[in-house]
Amino acid sequence: MAAAQAAVIGGFAENLDAGRRMLQSGALKLAPAQDHGIAVPLSMVVAPSMWCFEVGDDENLFYSPVGEGPPPALRFGSDDPECIARARDWCAEAAHIINPLLANVSDVETIMTSALQRGDDCHAITAAGNALFVESLEPLPPQIKAQLLGNAGFVLGIWMAWAGWKLRTSHATIGAIGGNGIEFGWRRANETTWRTTPAPPPNGKYFQPDRAANALGAIGDSAIVDICGFGGQSIGHAPLLLAEWSHALPRDVEERRTRIVDPSTGIVDPALIRRTGISPIINLAILDKDGAASPIGRGCYIPALTLFATGE
Repeated sequence: MAAAQAAVIGGFAENLDAGRRMLQSGALKLAPAQDHGIAVPLSMVVAPSMWCFEVGDDENLFYSPVGEGPPPALRFGSDDPECIARARDWCAEAAHIINPLLANVSDVETIMTSALQRGDDCHAITAAGNALFVESLEPLPPQIKAQLLGNAGFVLGIWMAWAGWKLRTSHATIGAIGGNGIEFGWRRANETTWRTTPAPPPNGKYFQPDRAANALGAIGDSAIVDICGFGGQSIGHAPLLLAEWSHALPRDVEERRTRIVDPSTGIVDPALIRRTGISPIINLAILDKDGAASPIGRGCYIPALTLFATGE
């Protein structure tokens, strides 16, 4: 569904049915977004003309699509036509207002670090970071300010674009990482081959327990946030998640970061994973295989250690 929605937004198809036919026939092909300098959340697919966040410097830029709003939303696999309208019109309006104010915004990592002190993990919980970002944009028109604050996940796209840029500029071993709902994998920096493993759904809390049997496997590029030391590697800053996922989290959850994150880069290092036998925690929403307006749950996904066994 997300790919068909993207086909319409990108101008490749007149409607969702036409988009589906183009995908099924091979007229439109999908590719790993991170291989093209873009990180997309959950089941979202990006196409030309879609608004994106840009994070970078004079030499390196990375992108992530702008979240068009709270549920129903493209990233959750919704087929609601309102998503297309918001992705086009609302995002354009927001960009027109926000872009001139970006000079006021602090360094992205500084905002993320401040958000940790306010209970965010900067992945599953982003409300504090979103509020800090919105605050840095002031003065804002009251309506757009309310809309931004009402979409706590808005800032996650900025965190993702920053993480992609961070991986690229830190010369880390991991160049890309994420899942497609069927497989989860990673790619070494400056290589093209992905190492993959079957992707079960995250383990955590179901908002709709009756849909648990229909949960999609780990999906999305937002794992790069966790690999850059936030998300699952900073879950100790989010007491809400520690309580909500207490049955699913490993006992050493708050110590794992110090054992697998390279202190010189702040990024998870596959060599340390192999040395310690500890895999990173990836915080993710749980989606319905059939698509839905909103997630059916959220939890943590811990990749199999074998995924990192051939890293050298």
